[in-house]
This record gives sequence, structure tokens and C-alpha cells, in this order.
Amino acid sequence: MNRKMLRVTAVLCSVCLLSAGCGKKETDTTKKVNVSEFSEQDLSSSLKIEGKVESTDNDSTIMTDLTSLKVKKINVSVGDQVKAGDVLCELDSTDIEKQISDLEKIVSDSSTLYDYKYQQLQKELENTKKSGEIDIKEASDKLDEARSNYNNQQNIYNENRSRYDSLYNEANDLKNAALNAENTDQAEIIMEQYKMKMQEVAAAMSAYETANAQMQSISEQINLYEKQLESAKLQANSQKDSAQYNIDTYSLTNSSDTSNKNKLEELKKDLEKTKIKATGDGVVSEIKGEEGKACREGVLMTLQNASNMCVHVVIDEEDLLTVKSGMKAKITIPARKDDEYTGTVDRVLDIKSAQGFDSYINIDDTTNFRIGMSAKVEIMTVDAENILAVSNKSIFSDKDKDDDSEKDEDKKFYVYEAEKQADDTYKLRKVEVTKGLESDKYTEISGDGLEKGDYIVSSPGRVKDGEIVEVKTGRGDKSDE
Repeated sequence: MNRKMLRVTAVLCSVCLLSAGCGKKETDTTKKVNVSEFSEQDLSSSLKIEGKVESTDNDSTIMTDLTSLKVKKINVSVGDQVKAGDVLCELDSTDIEKQISDLEKIVSDSSTLYDYKYQQLQKELENTKKSGEIDIKEASDKLDEARSNYNNQQNIYNENRSRYDSLYNEANDLKNAALNAENTDQAEIIMEQYKMKMQEVAAAMSAYETANAQMQSISEQINLYEKQLESAKLQANSQKDSAQYNIDTYSLTNSSDTSNKNKLEELKKDLEKTKIKATGDGVVSEIKGEEGKACREGVLMTLQNASNMCVHVVIDEEDLLTVKSGMKAKITIPARKDDEYTGTVDRVLDIKSAQGFDSYINIDDTTNFRIGMSAKVEIMTVDAENILAVSNKSIFSDKDKDDDSEKDEDKKFYVYEAEKQADDTYKLRKVEVTKGLESDKYTEISGDGLEKGDYIVSSPGRVKDGEIVEVKTGRGDKSDE
């Protein structure tokens, strides 16, 4: 008995020692791996570029067709703010003023009778127009009144026709009731009611028949008034054309006077054009005219609209496809270095210029901007903050790095998730993931059971699925030591 107990005790001791030895060996050999939390990252990317502040509107070119006249005076300088109607420069009008003076004397001597007769013919034309308008209005008023009367009678007809149908049905019901009466006395009483109801039916019928007759009569009036209106229009046009013909004929038979008057009018217009005015508000961006010299090419200066401004930038060909209309942008200008302004990409031209592809950024607040300023722009090509992502190094594929047999989109990608065990060690789980947005350091992923805060192995090359490891938290892009 004692010997057997000693054997059992010895065996148990051996097992305990062996177990203790095995446990120590497992702890000593458990691999340590770096992990990072599956957390939100900023995967946004941007394009930084320099540009120049311009007007969003097309440049307004100030021109003159009086290219033989010299520039007498320029009233503005480059950078000046101008308003529509401001006189920007003046041309020498000496020759035009002399021609006007000479021609006015000729016209004055020969046009008194002509002008009187012409004015009379003009008055006749105006009177003819007014007379025609009155006739047309009278005919139109009659037609409108007849149509209104027709509508009223139609309403009366519809009301009485509806009343007639209702009364007729009531009378018919009384008639049937009399036929089905229980006795003669009751039948007589009902028949009296029937007769009275039929009187109402007759009155309703008479009312809607009268209204219908009125409608027919008014309809004939409407047809007549429509013809009268059309006739009044034709007659008014005919009389107007006749009066206009008299004016035109008189002008042709007195062509010399008309020619001189027309020439005088043209000279006066040219005189007005010697004062070059701004066609709209803006900033003078360029002046080509010179005082004392004729502007042979006709271009005097250029204005830009300062009320609507944008930043003009040039996109390199390699960045072209990353920039699209509607993208947000951040803008800084030298005059306010510490301030950051916001804007939006308005458009990117599809045709390449000498410098690249022209793009225009609308500015949300243009208060401190001036045309011609330089500006620095950061275009947010990808706006992706707070995206669940892991380090690029954490993602791997079963395919070899040098295997080009499959396209990247056909490959399967994985990460190792470290799941905590009861003894504070971690068991690795291989999870197939779908990749989303990518940056230089991080990639958006999603996969079965992955949640924010999970531990993801940073460098998966030295581990395998189901392996028990110890974890060391740190940067997702830090390699295992």
C-alpha cells in the first residue's frame, strides 16, 4: 500500500515537473509582433499650386472704330477702379466738329420745308395708328362682352337643365307611387303632388330652353364680332401701311436732303464716340492707347470686372485627371498671409495651353482680393477624413510580389487580426478584406468581423493564421523587431 502510494506520488511529481517545463518553454518561444489599432485616419489628399487673381467674367476690351483719330487724353491708369459710363479717354474731335458745323448750315438752308412736310406725314401716321387701335379695341370689347354673356347663359342653361333632370326624376317617382298606391284616395293625393311637380319641371324646361336660345343668338353675335375684329385689324394695318408709304415716297423724292441729314446724324454719333466710356464696372488691367497717337488697331484698353473674381491656376498634365469641378480649395494671398480663404473649382479647360491646363477657382469671400494678386491654392482632390484604415504594410496578398498574372483588382487581400485570449496572449485570424481609398501610408479596408479598435498586425510577413503571439502596440507602419 505504501509502495503503491510512493509510485503514484513519483508519477505526479514527474508530470508536474514536465508540465512546468513545457509551460516555460511555450512562454519563452511565444512570438512578439507589432500591432496597431484599426482606427480612423485622414486619407485626404490635395494638390498645391500657385495662381493669379482674375475676373470671372471675360475681359472687356475697350475699342474704337475711329482709328484715324489721335488720342487726345487718357483719364485712367492701370489698376484704377471705374464704373459704367466713366469717360476713360478722349479722341481729338476737331475735324468731326468742323464737318458737323459745315453740314448743319447746308441742311438748315434746304430742309425747312422738307422737315415741315415730313412732320405732317409723321403725324398722319401716328393718327392712323391711334385710329386703328381705337377701332380694334371697340371690336375686341364687343367680342369680349359677347363671350362673357355666352358664358353666363351657359351657366343658366346648365343650372336649369340640372334642375329639370332632378325635378323630372322626382315627378316620375311620384307617378310610380300613385300607380302603386294602396287606395284611390292615396293615389289622388300623390297625383296632385305629381301635377305640381310637373309644373316645376315645365318651368325648369322653359328656363333652360330660353337660355339655350340666348346662347344660340349670342353665338351668332360672337361670330359676327370676330369677323368685325379681324376686319378692323386688316383695315388698321392697311391704313398704317399707306401712311408709311407716303413717308417713304416723300423721303425718296427728297434724297439729297435725307442724305445730308443722315450724314449729319452719323457725324454726331462719331462725335459722341470720341469720348470713350466704360461699358461696365471694372478695373483697368491694360492700356494700349497713347496720347498724341492714332490707335490704328482700334484697341485702347482692357477692363476686368472686379465684382466677381476667381483664381486662375494651371494644372500639369500629370495632375489633370485628379482635379474636377466642385472640389473644395483653400486659398492664401501675400497680403493676408495668416488668413486662409475657401473656394471651389469652377471649371478645368479640356484644351492644353502653352503652360498646361487652365483651371479657375471661385472664391467664397473676395473682400481682400484684388485683380492681379498672386495666390496659393490647395485643391482637396480627395476629401476623406475619419476613415477606418490600416497601414499599407499591414495588407498582404497570397500572390507573390513579382506575380503579374493577375490584375490588382482580381487579387484577394488580407490582414491578420490579433484576437485576445484568456491568458492575455493573442491568436491571429486571417481576414479577407476589401480595399477602399488609399494614401501614401494608409488604406481603407472592410472585412468580416473587423471593428474599430481591433489589433491589426503591422508586418504580416513573419506570422501565420492561428498563431499564438504576444502583441506590442505602436505605429502601424513600424516593422517588427
